[in-house]
Amino acid sequence: MNRTMALLSVAMAGVFWASGGVAVQDFFSHTDKTAMELTNIRMTSAGLIMLVIAWRLGVLKNSVAILNQHPRRWLDTVLYGAVGVVIMQYTYFKGIETGGAAPSTVIQYSCPAFVVIWQSLYNRRLPKLGEVIAVVLAMIGVLLLVTGGDFSKMLVPLECIAWSLTSGAAFAFSTIYPKHLFAMKIDQYSLTGLGMIIGGLATFALIDNADWTSFLDPAICFDVIWIILIATVGAFLCFNVGLKYVTPEEASVTATTEPAASVVISFFVFGTVFGSIELIGIGLVIVAILCPTFIKR
Repeated sequence: MNRTMALLSVAMAGVFWASGGVAVQDFFSHTDKTAMELTNIRMTSAGLIMLVIAWRLGVLKNSVAILNQHPRRWLDTVLYGAVGVVIMQYTYFKGIETGGAAPSTVIQYSCPAFVVIWQSLYNRRLPKLGEVIAVVLAMIGVLLLVTGGDFSKMLVPLECIAWSLTSGAAFAFSTIYPKHLFAMKIDQYSLTGLGMIIGGLATFALIDNADWTSFLDPAICFDVIWIILIATVGAFLCFNVGLKYVTPEEASVTATTEPAASVVISFFVFGTVFGSIELIGIGLVIVAILCPTFIKR
């Protein structure tokens, strides 16, 4: 695979993730199923598929062996799945349920601010110039998106803002926390699959009556299949395939396709329209994602 195709592959992952948010919005418009129930079936099903992929690639056995070398590594995997991934997925779904796919996705991508704050506190250092600019741009962008420039009112429900910001924080945690496990040469498919399985199993305790047969309802079945196969497994496969041929910095740039694609897809599917000020806010969030990479270069 050449570099151009690799970049397109990573960019397509962002589009797939964005399409998943739109599918979630359509899902909630046709059912009374809860966000936790959707989190349960998505994580458990996608986790099983990811582990099968890791097994077929021949990397699962080695990854499990590395985890077995120390009980603390399994504890870290459990925390990654049952805390980070579950909270990220559930709060993202709640954000979409209360405010729609496009605003929830854009607000969630304020996560660079949470990453900068965490790393600065953890490493006991002041943030770098690019990090400061990214945080400021993300905060201004989200503020413009949710107010339309009129700070006396909210265009996006406060509940959606709260859920989406929480998802952004959980997203940042899920990005940072398992880095030491990846550094031990644990395969991404294996760790992600295990995290999803563990998180998915944990959510059974939070559901009164787990009935997966109800997800076969024709009104929502296509959405559920799309969310699991395309927006989760397919997106991750595209991202990992492309990541083999591009740098992490280049991959992070193409990640901006997710909030942008979410806005475009929401317009064509649901007729979601943003004013000029809100679009400027969305643009600032996207620039915030790009900023540290460009300044580093």
